[in-house]
Amino acid sequence: MAEYGLWWSLEGHCGPINCLTFMEDGTHIASGGDDGHVVVWAVEDGRLRRRLKPKQGPVVALRWLRDDSRDVCYLMSAGANGTLVIWRFTIGSGIFEWLHMETVFDTAIKFVELDHTHNLLLLTTQGRIILYQIQRKNSVVALRLVQAHPSLSHPRLPALPISAHFIQQAHGVIVAFLDSRELIAWNIMPWYQVFHHKLRTRIGSTAYHEGTKTLLVWNLVDGVDVYQLMDCSPYSLNYIRHLQIQVRQNRICHVQFDSDGKKAITGSDNGQVLIWDVSSGQAVQALCHGEELHAVQVVRYITQYHSSQFSKHLIASGSSDTASKKALLRVWSTEYLELTARAFQSRQLQVARDHYTYDI
Repeated sequence: MAEYGLWWSLEGHCGPINCLTFMEDGTHIASGGDDGHVVVWAVEDGRLRRRLKPKQGPVVALRWLRDDSRDVCYLMSAGANGTLVIWRFTIGSGIFEWLHMETVFDTAIKFVELDHTHNLLLLTTQGRIILYQIQRKNSVVALRLVQAHPSLSHPRLPALPISAHFIQQAHGVIVAFLDSRELIAWNIMPWYQVFHHKLRTRIGSTAYHEGTKTLLVWNLVDGVDVYQLMDCSPYSLNYIRHLQIQVRQNRICHVQFDSDGKKAITGSDNGQVLIWDVSSGQAVQALCHGEELHAVQVVRYITQYHSSQFSKHLIASGSSDTASKKALLRVWSTEYLELTARAFQSRQLQVARDHYTYDI
């Protein structure tokens, strides 16, 4: 396995980083934080492209939505005030245009999942799950309600849906509930429950890989549990193995798969990003994000293809330095050795916060 090394170390938030998302081609990364800002960076040179203030409280989730045009992409941000904001990003000019704001919930959005193939958007909040169809015409983006569970006219579920994923090529969804320890799957069209399973621990965060049908669960006790989802009738969930992590604080850390589902990437509460071989359950590399007491709560992965013969793999990790109140974003790459030809000092970017602030 190619080893990862530090590519960029970036400061752009004055509060904890809650979410990270790579653009599909790996050229840009967006971060959202408790400070209410969305910061967009160019991955190649670490340059801050834009700072956005969506005015939706802490930013809790971000997703890029691709467009047919190579020079245009859309960025969605979900807020603690229950709103979803969509911008149109013209890549060449770096211009962000505010397009749409929608109040989805009257409480904080907890999780956002996007299926690009079918233009489906899945969101969760306290006791409710909502599915939208994204509709685009010219420069207009709209959301059409497909399903709300429970129905908007009914009381909320008693449990918190902490994460959700599309399964079966977006013909179904699987939702994880924090304190009730439940995993529940529904068929989308028509909407009906197909699976229910209760785990032995609470569920802090999850990742699902469609190709391998593998589910990662941050269990808030001693690391990550690996499961195999059998999504043919009848559905079943088989425990595979455990990835042992010493959990010292009751924090939810993100988990991710690499592109082929063979490696898992996890945060930790000791300043490390851990890379695991899923088949053996062994940690193959530890990346030092920060000091030992720092919690690395957000991780993101992407493969960036330059040609049919060459690709590089990128990991982004986010946390906050509780002592200085400055959140640190690090980007790691398998191509890091090539950076020795560059001026090392340019890698450590110190961004003047106020100079790049845009209220949109």
